[in-house]
Amino acid sequence: MSAEPPPGAVVLLISGVRGGMDRVAVEEAIRRFDPAARIWTNWPKGMVAVETAAPAEALRMAVQDAGYVAGLRQGGAAAREPVDIAAAVMRVIGLTFAGFVLGTLLGAALGVGNALLNPLCATPGDSGGCAMGIPSVALAAGSLGAPLGFALALWRALRR
Repeated sequence: MSAEPPPGAVVLLISGVRGGMDRVAVEEAIRRFDPAARIWTNWPKGMVAVETAAPAEALRMAVQDAGYVAGLRQGGAAAREPVDIAAAVMRVIGLTFAGFVLGTLLGAALGVGNALLNPLCATPGDSGGCAMGIPSVALAAGSLGAPLGFALALWRALRR
């Protein structure tokens, strides 16, 4: 059906639906339990809302018996999407680490470029200062890259 389900609709989160035949099977399982049920679907999110007088747990079990994993969404149709905290934390850690690694690589490239292209680095008396600048610049750039990766991860998480 089109439009939004009514506020009192039972909302099921269903996984394991792969195509049209699975979608029909889920709807048939609900209709076998309550032929008068009105059904709204959002298959990309795995969400099915049902306006029915039947108990929500009974609808969930009917879908489970049809061979699909189904859960009840708390708060009805207007509830926010559930947040997977573990996935969000892993994304933040991953992007922070990626920022550190990319910053370090960029800093090392800048340090090597400085050591190779700076005419003062090839003069007598340099005593390896330019060579020691390579890891210093790399670590400094990595220290800037990590907070940038962290900020990017937070921005992406808040944007969702």
